[in-house]
Amino acid sequence: MARPRKHDQQLILDAVARVIARDGILTLDAVATEAGVSKATVLYEHASKRELLAALVRRTIEADNGFNIRCSQGYDGEPDAALRGRIDAARRSAPPEGGDPAVLSLIAALMQDAELRAEFRANQAELREGLLQDAADRRRTRLAWLALEGLKFQQHMDLVPWSLEEVGEALDDIEALVAKKDKP
Repeated sequence: MARPRKHDQQLILDAVARVIARDGILTLDAVATEAGVSKATVLYEHASKRELLAALVRRTIEADNGFNIRCSQGYDGEPDAALRGRIDAARRSAPPEGGDPAVLSLIAALMQDAELRAEFRANQAELREGLLQDAADRRRTRLAWLALEGLKFQQHMDLVPWSLEEVGEALDDIEALVAKKDKP
């Protein structure tokens, strides 16, 4: 029989994200302090730091997928609706200047843990199959998706200082590729 939850796990996962963003490393003591709960409370639902990270990874994937699906709804019935929604989502949510510390730290954790990467891999494979299944032109869709993900990666990692104007132009170019039209 499962134990009843006594504390909001989302608040604990919020604390995990803040600790990772602030400290670059994860300790159970820091999470407990940040969440305002005991270390035992943190461990009540998640037996280890790895399980906390796995829960944060799952939540991140679910939130990102949900946001992209909501952005895609305006394109229902059109070819490449899911990809167009992802482009729209990218327009609505630029990472903070200097990169996203929580994302950077999560990427570092993922690079060290093949099982955590497997969740992202599975999500990406499912996404790719869905995008290609919905594609008006599979090659253009694949190329546009790669360009979009590359842009987002560069922004999250703060590899290139993209201005808002440049990001908008790049997204316009990606959208034009999907729509099979020349750049504006």
